[in-house]
Amino acid sequence: MEEKEMKQKWKLPMIVGAGAIVLILVIVVLAFGNREKAENKGEDTIKVGAMTEMSAMDIMCEPSGITLMEDGSFLVTDTYGKQIWRVKDQESTVYAGGETVEDPYGRPMGGYNDALPEDSYFKYPWAIAPFLDGYAVSDTENDVVRLICEDSIQTVNAATQEDLAMTDMGVAFSHPTGLSSDEEGNLYVADTLEGAIRKITPEGELTTLASCLSEPMGLCWKDGALYVAETGANRIVKVQDGETELVAGSGTDGCQDGSMADASFSMPQGVAVGDDGAVYVSDTGNSAIRLVKNGTVRTLVVRDVENLESFSPVSPVGIILVENELYICDNFSRKVFVLPLI
Repeated sequence: MEEKEMKQKWKLPMIVGAGAIVLILVIVVLAFGNREKAENKGEDTIKVGAMTEMSAMDIMCEPSGITLMEDGSFLVTDTYGKQIWRVKDQESTVYAGGETVEDPYGRPMGGYNDALPEDSYFKYPWAIAPFLDGYAVSDTENDVVRLICEDSIQTVNAATQEDLAMTDMGVAFSHPTGLSSDEEGNLYVADTLEGAIRKITPEGELTTLASCLSEPMGLCWKDGALYVAETGANRIVKVQDGETELVAGSGTDGCQDGSMADASFSMPQGVAVGDDGAVYVSDTGNSAIRLVKNGTVRTLVVRDVENLESFSPVSPVGIILVENELYICDNFSRKVFVLPLI
């Protein structure tokens, strides 16, 4: 009897112990499974360091677009002075665009003249991108795209078989803004008020890559796709293989982080894409830089409205990603910010 009772007494603890072991094993398996899923999903580990200012841009300037030259220097469009600046070795020098007469408020008026780089005039140079043997500039208020070569500036004269408005200078643009180029030398132009993206080949043939967009502006070509800041629709899309698909943005005006379909932007005007597929957005209306990665949107930097003297973007426009740094043209602050990515 005692032996039977002894066996019964030990039976329950042994069962409980076995159950605990099984439970622990299940937890471990689930933990590793979740970890593996997280690793496969590619968790967003991007962080940012302290934002600084491009020290060489200490001039009266309203930077809008930026591109990198082969020698490591930058070209920056200036919508205030109506010029293009070259930034190299901590110095800023005028790369293209002559000085023009001033308006009653002392602001350069700009103009339209194709000539030597130092004698040419721009009206509102918005974006800049490599094209042919020089750099294309969207001269927004002149409704043209200009080409800066080593010894001249000329207007890009594009031909087309499409039923588009034409002028003596070729296809007519309506407020062209964003520019980007691909590995084959094609140039992409945001024809903003026409709601379209145009593609210009090195031979000068123009076709429409996408249409029926709402005021497209910032462009970035990456890995066979053109990423577009669709400013009027408060979202980011990409055009690939003739199809336009959503990258992020619910279409409502706001500054909500979250899933790419639910997140909101306010008049985004710039976009850059990293080798890892991360999409960086100049969320102009929100005075913010946003990140789209792994199907979610989060805010990297935003202006502190409670402290208006804080060192942060106010009106970010053109951006470019160089290695692990974002260069941000802030048109209102008259600065080019540098945001390190960690």
